[in-house]
Amino acid sequence: MARFKPIYIRRSDGKLELLVKGKRRETNAPTPDQLNTTADKYGVSDFYREVGVEEMKSLDWRRKLGGMIAREMRWEEKEYGYILLAFPENYRLYEHIKKTVKDGKTEVKSKTHAAGGNDRQDAYLYGHPAGRKKRYRSPADFFPHILWLLTDESGDPDNCGCKLCSPEELEAAIPGAKVKTEKPVKLDRDTIRVASAPSLQQRSSSIAQQGGGPTPKLKQEPTVTAKSVSMPALNPTPLPKARTPDQQLDRQYFNFMYRPGELVWFKRGQAWGLGAILRRWSTNNGRTDQYQYSVQPLSYPNHGSAAVVKSTDFEFRPWLAWSVPKFTHDGLNNLLEPAHYDTADWVGMTQKRYGHGEMEVDASILAAKAVDGTYTPFGIVNMSQPEPGVTETHYNGLFLGAEKLWVGDPARLQVGTGTDIMILHDVVERKRASPTSSAQPSLHLVGDIYTLTSVPLRQGESNPNVPSTTQGATSPPNHFLPARLLEDLRDRNARSIPARSQASYWKLIAPASRLGPEAIKGRWYEASLLLPVLQRDSYETMARKGEVQEAGLWMNARGDCVSGNRPAHLPRLPKPNVRKQTRESAFGAALPPGVMVVEGTVPPRSEQVDPAMEGGEAMQIDPKFDSAEDAAAVASGGNSGSAATGEVNDGGRAMEDFMDLEGSADLLPGFGAEYASQASQGGYY
Repeated sequence: MARFKPIYIRRSDGKLELLVKGKRRETNAPTPDQLNTTADKYGVSDFYREVGVEEMKSLDWRRKLGGMIAREMRWEEKEYGYILLAFPENYRLYEHIKKTVKDGKTEVKSKTHAAGGNDRQDAYLYGHPAGRKKRYRSPADFFPHILWLLTDESGDPDNCGCKLCSPEELEAAIPGAKVKTEKPVKLDRDTIRVASAPSLQQRSSSIAQQGGGPTPKLKQEPTVTAKSVSMPALNPTPLPKARTPDQQLDRQYFNFMYRPGELVWFKRGQAWGLGAILRRWSTNNGRTDQYQYSVQPLSYPNHGSAAVVKSTDFEFRPWLAWSVPKFTHDGLNNLLEPAHYDTADWVGMTQKRYGHGEMEVDASILAAKAVDGTYTPFGIVNMSQPEPGVTETHYNGLFLGAEKLWVGDPARLQVGTGTDIMILHDVVERKRASPTSSAQPSLHLVGDIYTLTSVPLRQGESNPNVPSTTQGATSPPNHFLPARLLEDLRDRNARSIPARSQASYWKLIAPASRLGPEAIKGRWYEASLLLPVLQRDSYETMARKGEVQEAGLWMNARGDCVSGNRPAHLPRLPKPNVRKQTRESAFGAALPPGVMVVEGTVPPRSEQVDPAMEGGEAMQIDPKFDSAEDAAAVASGGNSGSAATGEVNDGGRAMEDFMDLEGSADLLPGFGAEYASQASQGGYY
């Protein structure tokens, strides 16, 4: 079956309900009577039903619409077709079904294939702002309306040529009929976002491919017949003010890279471990500030070791920078029902029922996978009641998986080109009061979505969208983008402009968007700061060529670890999204009793940490390689060096299993030679 690239339509005029005659509200869908599936006394059922997004009818509509868009845009992809990721917001597909059941059997009166074994089975798309009586009967009927959504940002329905918005167009062939004047406009590819969405991968592997690819290129700029109007500029949302000192600190470029409460990889002598950042502080050596972290290694219950102090970013990796390794107890890798930290058979591991392995290593993997599936909002800003029985709580940030996100932070997105980000403006938790309901409150994130855009720019030239590349330049403050984004671009553009006559900037594509937590890959990191760590040997070469790409292209996404270390023959697992009341409860028994995450930058007392602790017996094992750069070397037959010592690592059997990142590259993107090659050709920067 053909593979499809999904298309996301970011604009919609769809309405879920309307105000009728200025008094009563009416749902923009079939009426309750039409939704009634009860058969009459003759056994005839005549009703409407909503079509699920996974059903073939919905897939068929969206495939046809995707193909029409691709033809109109003249996209040429021999290996892929196109499909709408979803109908435009608030548009819903319904089927009208009529069937007769007698003596428990369905009587088939219609012989048409479309009836699907019923008397009739027609599909209608509801959502047009004119109400439920205005519905689309086929993809061909709806396509002119989608074309209008793509080309006319004014939102004026007079400019739409579909049958519902401009019924007089149908009378064009009648002498004397009034026909609207049409002007050609150019289609802007930026009005369509081509997405690689994991949710679509889960629904149908024949529709989307993991990782996606760059936005399809246009053979030429086609013109279409539509009504031309001026396109108003999108309005960005002002950046929220920082509410706490820690929040302000995390908005600064070239400051602490990691945050209290985050899950990280950290160096333990010649080995790597998994731990939680408990606190951070800085000391001054007379010339510069030295950033330091207290890290608590993760372990099995009642086996906590002392926290360690780390003082260089080269001793850390973000959790999402590496794929999750296999368990050292091989039996854990082949369980149909996977092990979970809270229910793990620790006694069985002690008794070697699952093979010979390292308890602390596997406990830290189980703990990290569990933390990855949690979230914890924090810092209540205000509460409101938008409607009776519903409470909305607005927060200043949240722990999402391994990472801490503040309001005002950029976050990487699951959908889009691979470099799209959201500037987070609000974290909203919605809960409906019910004495019998114990349902988890719903969570959504509000923010502006930007995409990284490249433009030709020679040295000495200027572009109002491109941040100044002059060191210490006093440019007007940007009230919409974090300073970290702008400083990172300044550094990278200062390299790419002289080397490649090319610059990049963040382009707003969707202001005030609402996304669920599952749409977030993770925290955004500065490529100019993180890539020198992830690609220590090759970064300077890339920088001299002006080819520094987004760091996110070399990282995984939240939820990738769920099935990452499972054999291919076992079923893929759903990605959890569990709310935890506190950050400590997300780590659970993997932290020693009484251990707390501490905000601020106050140094700990000397008895709280053990600076000399550099690993234990269970973790004295070398990593196979430290980054995607080393993965490419391993794949090509070269040797990999330790990031800390520069020596060639032979590795032990335990780490061969624990840090088998080469093997993980087949399951998760980012750590094999093939991915490195694809990323270098992505054209994102």
